[in-house]
Amino acid sequence: MKFNAQAKMKRLYFSAIWISALAVLGAEEETPRQVRFLAVGELPPFRQEIRDNVRYELEPPEGSIPPREVVLGSGEEKSAATPLRLGQISAALKIPPGSGSLVLRRRDAADDSDPWLRLTRPENGDFLVLLWRDAKQGTWRQVNSLVLPEDPVTAASGSVRFVNCADVAVGIKWGAEKLILEPRNVFKRELVGGVEQAFQVLLPDSAGPPKAIHSGVVTQNPSERSLVLIYRADGASPRRPVKVSVQREPVPSPPKKEVLR
Repeated sequence: MKFNAQAKMKRLYFSAIWISALAVLGAEEETPRQVRFLAVGELPPFRQEIRDNVRYELEPPEGSIPPREVVLGSGEEKSAATPLRLGQISAALKIPPGSGSLVLRRRDAADDSDPWLRLTRPENGDFLVLLWRDAKQGTWRQVNSLVLPEDPVTAASGSVRFVNCADVAVGIKWGAEKLILEPRNVFKRELVGGVEQAFQVLLPDSAGPPKAIHSGVVTQNPSERSLVLIYRADGASPRRPVKVSVQREPVPSPPKKEVLR
C-alpha cells in the first residue's frame, strides 16, 4: 500500500509539472505580435505668412507629408489612432497571429473608404513597415512600403541593417567591404558596441567611376541596433538625388519566462 501511494504521488507531481509547462507554452503562443511603422523622407520647406505684423506658420501642402494620425485594422479589430511622423518609428501596435491583411487608414477617413495602405502581414514574428511617398506621384497620397521582419532579441543587438528605399541601385562601402544594394533590398552586418564604423553610399556616374553622395559613421552601444535608410530626395531639382539617414534604437529586453516549480 505504501509503495502504491508513493507511486501515485509521483504521478500527480509530474502531472502537475506537465500541466504547468503546457500553461507556460500556451502563454508564450498567445503573446501578442507587434508591428511598427516608419515614414521615410523629408519635410517640406517651412512656410509662413505675416498677418497684422505676426508670423504664422502655414500648414504643409496637401500630400507633402504622411497622414498625421492613422488607424490600423486587421479585419478583426481596429487600433486607436496612432501618430505618424517622418523619421520617427511609431509606437508598437498589436496584431493577430498568422498571416492576413493589414490596412492603414487616415484617422479622418470613413470605414468604407479605400485604405491608405494595404499589405499582407508575415505569418510569424514582429515586424517594421517602412513607408515612403510614391516617386511618380510625388505625394504621400500614394505610398510604397517594405516589410522588415524584426530579428529575435538575441540576434538584433549589435546589428546594422542597410535598406534601399530609393528606386536606383546604390554602391555601399562598409569598411573594406564593397557591394551593390538594389532597390527594396536589405543587408545586415554586425557591429561591436562602442566601435565607430565608417561607410559610404555611392551612385553610378556615366562620366566616370561611382560618385560618393554620402559619407558617415555608425556607432552604437552593445544593447542597440541601427537602420541605415537610403531614400529618394524630395524636391524638383535636389542637389543630391539620394539621401541617407541613420536610425539607432535600443534593443528591447527579452520577455521574462515563468520558472517551473
